Order: sequence, then C-alpha cells, then structure tokens
Amino acid sequence: MSSTTKNSPRVRHSRQFREKQIIDAARGIFEKKGYEAATISEIADSVGVVEGTVLHYFHNKRTLIVRVIENFYAETQASMEGGLKAIHGSQDKLRYAILSHMTFLKNNAYLCSVILNESRGAQLKLSDKMHQFNRLYTSSVINIVKEGQAAGEISKTLPPDLLRNIVFGTTEHYLWDFLSNPEAAEENSLKVAELLTALLFNGIHPQESNKNAEIKHLINKLNTLIS
Repeated sequence: MSSTTKNSPRVRHSRQFREKQIIDAARGIFEKKGYEAATISEIADSVGVVEGTVLHYFHNKRTLIVRVIENFYAETQASMEGGLKAIHGSQDKLRYAILSHMTFLKNNAYLCSVILNESRGAQLKLSDKMHQFNRLYTSSVINIVKEGQAAGEISKTLPPDLLRNIVFGTTEHYLWDFLSNPEAAEENSLKVAELLTALLFNGIHPQESNKNAEIKHLINKLNTLIS
C-alpha cells in the first residue's frame, strides 16, 4: 500500500459557523489588548485564517467589536429578562436585577472594561452604538420602577431613569474593584446587592415619614463595601 495520501478536501464551513469563530476570537483579543491595540491580523491568526477572510465577514475592526458587544448584551439581557419573569414584586425584582448585573460584570469583567473605556473614547460612532446597547439592557430597571410605581410600591415622584443611573453607576464601581481585587469583590457582591436594594427601596418606597437613621446606616455600610 502506498504511503502517499491525497490531500483531504477543504471543509467549507457555514457563514454562521465562521462568523461565530471570528467573533469569539475577536472577543478574546479585545479583552486581552483593548480595542485600539487589537489588530485584524491577530484575530485572523487566532482563528487560523488570513486577514482577508475576517474582512470578508466584517468590513473593519469597528464592525467586529460592535458585533461582539451586541452579542454580549443580547445574551445578558435575555438571561436577566428570563429570570425576572419568575419573580413578583418590585423589591425582589430590583434585588435580582442588581445581583444579576453584578454577576455579569464579574463573569465578563475584561470585556465590560473594554466597553466602558471605548464608550468614553473618541470614536463617536462606536460610542453611540455602545450607548444604544446599554440603554436597551438597562431598561430592565426602568421597567421594574415603572411597574412598582403603578402598583404603589415605589413613589411616583422619582424619575425611573434617575434610579437606573443610581443602580448602574454604583455597580460600575464594583467592576473596577473586581479588576483590582477579584477575591474581595467576589465576597462583597451579594452584600452590595442586598444593601443597594435596601437603600434604594427605603428611599423610594412611599411612606409618611422617612427612616433617616436607617438610610444613613445603609449608606455608610455600602460606602464601606465599595470604597
């Protein structure tokens, strides 16, 4: 029997398969090097194709990172909304949304840091696209607040977008804490979610007299955890 073998025919992958390969590889490169420092050639090498193949599916690096981020937001939003459907009451929903978001930050810390950095960068088109994805994702908290207001569980005098900003602004600090000290942030995530929910709900629940002492106590505990 001859030891010579014919070359095997090249396997032609579907467009969907190849796009996923490239997106997964690009995410790894972006997480490692950031958007600006990453190159199409590195992404191509990671997949095992030439640059032209990557550019055939994604016209440029900006198009590629938009798809990476779009996929990330779609997955996290679907997960959060799926969990919220099984929960009743605005306080429990708010607690779940905060803890879920902090879990997403922890599990995807390096990609989230890229998103935050680039959303404040000079590339306006890229920044605008990221803001669109972020607003769609954070709408879950706005919807919880509106439902709570309709049910009489949350004061109608408070703008839903303000409460959304409080939630996601606070949890953004948690992301930087996790990047600098992962073990400490891991231990504090549940505590922060509980305290932030209690602080927000005690502050937004309609009541005849404010619980000033309790609110100040919660603020001090929360500051200790995220400082």
